[in-house]
Amino acid sequence: MTDLLTPKATTSATADAASISLLQLCQISYLAPSSIPGAFPLAWPLLGGGDWSLAWGPAQDPAEANLVYVATRNAPGPNGLTCLSLAVVVRGTDVNVSLQGLWDQIVEDLGADSQQAPPWTAPSDVLISSGTAAALTQIGGMSSGGQSLVDFLAGFYDTAANKQVPMQVTGHSLGGCVTTVVAPWLQAMLGQQGLSPTIVPYTYAGPTAGNQAFADAFHSAYPTARCYQNTLDVVPMAMARLAEIPGIYEDVGPGLLAPVSFAAAIFGYAWWLIDCGVSYADIPDSIQLPGTWLAPDGNDWLGPWADEAMQQHHTQTYMALLGGTSVTAVVAEQLPQATLGRRPRVNRTVASDPRYDARLGAAAAKLRRATAA
Repeated sequence: MTDLLTPKATTSATADAASISLLQLCQISYLAPSSIPGAFPLAWPLLGGGDWSLAWGPAQDPAEANLVYVATRNAPGPNGLTCLSLAVVVRGTDVNVSLQGLWDQIVEDLGADSQQAPPWTAPSDVLISSGTAAALTQIGGMSSGGQSLVDFLAGFYDTAANKQVPMQVTGHSLGGCVTTVVAPWLQAMLGQQGLSPTIVPYTYAGPTAGNQAFADAFHSAYPTARCYQNTLDVVPMAMARLAEIPGIYEDVGPGLLAPVSFAAAIFGYAWWLIDCGVSYADIPDSIQLPGTWLAPDGNDWLGPWADEAMQQHHTQTYMALLGGTSVTAVVAEQLPQATLGRRPRVNRTVASDPRYDARLGAAAAKLRRATAA
C-alpha cells in the first residue's frame, strides 16, 4: 500500500462489471474488521444490478493473518429481493495486524519451499505450496455467528431459492493466491453435502499457488475464471517467474533495476526453490493488464524500485487498469499512516551501471535455464 494519490495508470482495458465490483469487495476486505459491515450496502457498478450486502463474517483466524467474508448481491424482484450472486472474499496480505499475524502471512507468502497434495480429491501430481495450504487450514477453522464458512454456504445453497445462485470466489494479492485453492476446496466440501453451485474465481495480483499440474487442473475446472495480472506488478511473478522480477522495470520509465539487496534475495530464494525440488506455474490464460510507469518516489525509504513495485501492486492501480472506480472510503483506511504525509512523487532517472546490468542479466539467464531444466 503506497499513498493516497490517484494512480497514474491509464485505462488500458475495460473489464466487465463483475470484475470491477469484485475488486471493490477486495478493497473492502482490507478495512479493519469492525469497519467492514459499515461499507455495505455497496452498489453494483451498473444500473439495475442491485446492491451487495454482508451475509457472513468478517471472520479472522486468532492471529489476524487471514480474513474472509461473504457478500450477496440482491435486487428487487417480483417477490421481493432476489439474490443474483454470492461472493466469498479473501483478504490479501495486511501489515496492520498483530505481530503473530504478520509472521503467519510471511510464512504463507514465502512458504513455497515445500509442497503437498491439496485437501480435496485431485490427480496425484497436483501439488500446492505448504504456505497456501496453511492459509486454507486457517480459513476452514474460522467461524462467524457460530457458523463456519462451509456451514453457512451449505445452509445458503440448501434452499430452493438459492440453488442456482452463482458463487464467485475472489481475492487480491495473497488473497488471490488463496482464492485458487479456496474455490476447489469449497466445491469439494459442498459436493459432499450434495450441493453443486456454479463457482467462478476472480483473482487480482495473485502469486501462483501450485505446480503445473495444479495450474492445469484449476484451468480445466474453472475455464471462465478471470485471473488478472498487471504486467508491471512483481507479485504475480512469484513463484513461477522469479528470474524476471529484478529486471521488470529496466525498459520502462527512466529504467530501473532492482537494487543488489533485492536482486540477491530474489535470486537466492529462486535457487533455494530449485534445491528443494519444487516448481510453480501460472494459471493458463491469465489476463494481462498492460501496466504503465507510475513515477516512484525517489525519497521513499525503500528506494524507487520498491516504491514502484508497491504502487503497481496496489488495488487502486488494478482498478484504474480495469476502468472502474475505487471505494474511496476504504482506500484511506487501508494505507499505513506513515505514508499520508509524503511529498508528491517526482519522476527520477536513476543512474545505471552497465556492469551491474550485465551481471544481473547473466544471473537471470542462468536462473531461467536452471528453472527450465
